[in-house]
Amino acid sequence: MYTKKVLNHFKKPHNYGKMKNPDGMGKVGNIVCGDVMWLYIKIGKNKKGQEIISDIKFETFGCLPQDGIVVTNEGDWEYISSIRNGSFVLNEQGKKTRVLEGSIRKYNGQLLRVIPFVSPYNEFSLTPEHPVFSIKRQWLKSSRKSSKVCNWLKVDEKELLITQPKYILAKDLNISDYLVFVVNKTIKDSSIFTKEVMKLMGYYLAEGYSSANHSVLAFAFNKNEIKNIDEVKSLILKVIRKKVKERIRGNVKEIYICSRKWVKFFTRFAGRLALNKKLSSEIILLPFWKQWEMIKTLIKGDGSLTKRRMDDFPRHRIATASQKLAIQIQEILARDEIFCSIKKFTNIRFRSYIEGRKISANPIFEISFSLKRKHKFVHKNKNYFLVPIREIKKKHYQGDVFNIQVEGQENSYLTKGFVVHNCVAAIATSSTITDLAKGKTLEEALKINKKEVIRSLGQLPPIKIHCSVLAADALSEAIYDYLLKTKKEIPQKLSQRHQRLQKEKEIIEEKYKDWIKTEEKLHSHE
Repeated sequence: MYTKKVLNHFKKPHNYGKMKNPDGMGKVGNIVCGDVMWLYIKIGKNKKGQEIISDIKFETFGCLPQDGIVVTNEGDWEYISSIRNGSFVLNEQGKKTRVLEGSIRKYNGQLLRVIPFVSPYNEFSLTPEHPVFSIKRQWLKSSRKSSKVCNWLKVDEKELLITQPKYILAKDLNISDYLVFVVNKTIKDSSIFTKEVMKLMGYYLAEGYSSANHSVLAFAFNKNEIKNIDEVKSLILKVIRKKVKERIRGNVKEIYICSRKWVKFFTRFAGRLALNKKLSSEIILLPFWKQWEMIKTLIKGDGSLTKRRMDDFPRHRIATASQKLAIQIQEILARDEIFCSIKKFTNIRFRSYIEGRKISANPIFEISFSLKRKHKFVHKNKNYFLVPIREIKKKHYQGDVFNIQVEGQENSYLTKGFVVHNCVAAIATSSTITDLAKGKTLEEALKINKKEVIRSLGQLPPIKIHCSVLAADALSEAIYDYLLKTKKEIPQKLSQRHQRLQKEKEIIEEKYKDWIKTEEKLHSHE
């Protein structure tokens, strides 16, 4: 857990921002975990004529706005502002991880909205310095211009799938770069959910409801949906061992049974009312073959089969009034390597009928997917999907921004399914070292080490000690850069430290040379 001093520096960082025409600049980072810092210094003189650090600024991580979305362990999306200590979210491996601490700070600056290809509803917003787990197209040796019309570089799928994603600052992402989409792959079976129960569950999600003070379980169909009606009647007889009662109201045929027990069962695992239909965690974690039985009958009840073009493979469409259900269906399909699109329609005047059934809810969430694709935009390996960026929009934002600290070395979480990184410590240590260095002579500033940074903050979690080292290294590199530019004598210890950092950088560059080259090029304009 972080101390109050750490959280105070995170919420209100000192000396944050980019400096114009700095006298020295230090950039250090751990590419693997995403910790990167830029530190800028201005040099002046004190009354004794000694060179001192008269001004100092830093740049490091960003945050999500208050309506930023985090994926919880149950497959839900929750506002980051509502996430509490001790709750569980998913990390970059799709594993359940506990939230240790939530943090909030004031922000006045640019906000980026990243819109993915295929499913625009999964767009997310963050500050430009927030690291996003991704792959840049330019990293791939196979990338080449595909046509005069398309600006996207064509890539070889085999090379793409073996390329390791890295944490890239959001401001360095470009259209067509790949985001990493992760789902919970945990499987927990239960004998309660038989094939017949799951089929009936799908029909309940589409057409089911309770009435008569929750004592009646009912299903409503268009009276011409004879096959679906007969299947539900057969399933109720097999599962509940009761014959249904029937009634017709206009074009609607209702079939129902009286049973508080089964009303409680279906509302317990699938929710109540169209707007609030939501699957329980028990169903989210079932083997996919069982979930697929549910989805097939959900499609029969609330779906259709369409083609955009005559030569395309058919696409399944499911319409629902429940946002949570749409999100969970996307999660379930992704568990079996099917990436589906979610679209939100707020004006459904021209989309108000599916298979002859009127859709009266507003908004409507449409889930669409194809089991086969002629053109592949989204790519899948055994651990995650790679989804290209369609568009990046910028806007000014003034208000609160949030971050969460989670357990584990990954220190990552998912926003609408996409992996982002978090590090409260990076901001806190950078903020602290600027306070410690400001006004000091260069010789005094070079004596600031990780112990002094940690002491000033109270303490840091063991896995975040490296952040204090990065802060001290960034300061020494900025001083080295100044002395080198002004052709002044460089102390031996500083030169040795610089050489050590360069060797460490060379090791990383050798391992990730294509990534380093691209990243440096992208940042060079600044």
